[in-house]
Amino acid sequence: MIIAVGSLKGSPGATTLALALADRWPAGGGEPLVVEADPAGGDLAARFGLLAGGRGLVTLAAAGRRGGQARPVDDHVHELPGGLQVIPAPAGAEQASQVLAELDGGGWSLLWSAARTGGRTVIVDCGRLDPRSPTLPALRAADVLLLVGRARDDELAHLAARMHVVQGWDVPDWYVVVIAQPHQAPEYRVREIGRVLGSRVLGPVPYDTTAAEVLAGRRQTRTGIGRSKLGRTVADIAGHLAATAPADVERQALEAAPGGIDGRVALPPAPTRAGRR
Repeated sequence: MIIAVGSLKGSPGATTLALALADRWPAGGGEPLVVEADPAGGDLAARFGLLAGGRGLVTLAAAGRRGGQARPVDDHVHELPGGLQVIPAPAGAEQASQVLAELDGGGWSLLWSAARTGGRTVIVDCGRLDPRSPTLPALRAADVLLLVGRARDDELAHLAARMHVVQGWDVPDWYVVVIAQPHQAPEYRVREIGRVLGSRVLGPVPYDTTAAEVLAGRRQTRTGIGRSKLGRTVADIAGHLAATAPADVERQALEAAPGGIDGRVALPPAPTRAGRR
């Protein structure tokens, strides 16, 4: 299975969600692998002290160019504390974008082969999504796209305005993952958005700084994130995705969300304070 994770605006936590999904992925659902493919540059190498120039996206791109003599995907993987397996991106935006473009030479194919024939669940952290992004091959190959957005009116309005672009990517399946904000009750937004997008809305994912710091390598715990609010919520999302994973069937076209004549989705406005429950 191939899962693309990204956002349309800001930095709502796509990397944290990708790592949390891998951490909470159900046993038997395919060994998860997180690929850091953010054109703005990667963070994992610096966060976890991974050696620059060793394994990662750079060596994967080089292996793809070698064709039949390419090393297996596992040769480009780092294992983080706790056992998560990742392929980190270069830190700088210029180098990251260049390497992502070079994956067209065969690197992407190595990843898709690991998912299609190797039984792995490949989770691609695409960062901010854009029609000109070098991560578009990941969207074209993905079985499911997770659009991450915070429970804020500006981000949700941006999502509504860009939904026709999302539909144009022709991803077989997609969901909007709503991230809660501190001191807010995001459930009302999930319900309102759900009236438009139906079951395509997942969340709210709790604002859990402690669990996020564990995933970022800034905090250590004996139990990881399994008992945290973030961990429990993402475990439910991971279980849902794993249960709906394609099983060698023809990929279905993206189901269009309801919208106007220009393809835009009319997300409902936030209720007034008196109307919130």
